[in-house]
Amino acid sequence: MVIRVLYDQFRALNEDFRRAVGSGGEFRGSVREFRRRHQRLSESVQNADRFVMISNVAGFCFQIANLILVLYCTIFFRDETILQSALHAFVYVVWLVTILFSLTLTAGQGIAVNIVVRSGLFTRINVVLSASTSGSRHSN
Repeated sequence: MVIRVLYDQFRALNEDFRRAVGSGGEFRGSVREFRRRHQRLSESVQNADRFVMISNVAGFCFQIANLILVLYCTIFFRDETILQSALHAFVYVVWLVTILFSLTLTAGQGIAVNIVVRSGLFTRINVVLSASTSGSRHSN
């Protein structure tokens, strides 16, 4: 949920920034406002990263251990697990699919945030913010 909220906030900031930059490359808007929003989002990402990183690593490790356990039991204890009945086989298949889905979801969260962060959004914002900062330094 936290990842989705941050993802949506980054997309909204990106859209607002895209609208503020005209087709000719001229910037219409408040650089201070974009800088403030960018800084707030960056701080939120850092705070969320500390919290979510531990959760994701623990969940990912648990899911890998669970996957290994299911595969080990399925391969080496077939008679006691999947060969007992069709229901047991179905339960193990559902368990395996659920684990793989969870692993994909966990990895997808990190990938989604990374894509948004690494997209041109921060490059464009930093170029504008750097230009405005260096311009104000030179004028003083």
